[in-house]
Amino acid sequence: METIYLLVRNIIFIILIAVFIEMLLPMKETRRFLEVVVGLFVLITILNPIVSLIQQEPQLQLDIQEGNKQELDEILNQGKQLQQVQVEQARSNYGKRIEEQVAVIAQMVPGVEQAEARVQFVAGSSLDSVGVIEKVEIVIKKERSQSIVDPVKRVSIEPGDGEQAEKVEDSDEGLFKQVQSTVASLYGLQPSKVVVTME
Repeated sequence: METIYLLVRNIIFIILIAVFIEMLLPMKETRRFLEVVVGLFVLITILNPIVSLIQQEPQLQLDIQEGNKQELDEILNQGKQLQQVQVEQARSNYGKRIEEQVAVIAQMVPGVEQAEARVQFVAGSSLDSVGVIEKVEIVIKKERSQSIVDPVKRVSIEPGDGEQAEKVEDSDEGLFKQVQSTVASLYGLQPSKVVVTME
């Protein structure tokens, strides 16, 4: 504001001096020269504050940068912390969705009544490791057979009964392998990374 006041005061002062000198000059031809000189003085008076303002601008920017550097660092740190929280939330939500999908896929295998899945992802912050499944653990519950409704029959143990127990274990192993291969093939995993257990 003070700069504008000084600028207007100087221009008025130059114009008053020019009018006074013009009254003293006798010929019109010399008045033209006087108008050119006065115009140059007015132009210099107007440009002088603008030039000084341009020279001061880098200093102002440096003062602003030094004064607000700590605040800027704090804002950047808060931004990084918020970004980290959002990444963790996104990974958690993604993991839950994958676990739900794996459980549904395991339940689609004939003979599985319920399934729960736990998915472990590859640790690391690089873009190549984001969302890469390291291991899948599935706990299944077999469907109940219709024979549960039938009354309990008398059991007699004979020498050939061990083979029947092995057949039951083989059927469980076959169910495990079927769930393992289904999940591994759908997610592009090696079967060794899919661990199936029974509840």
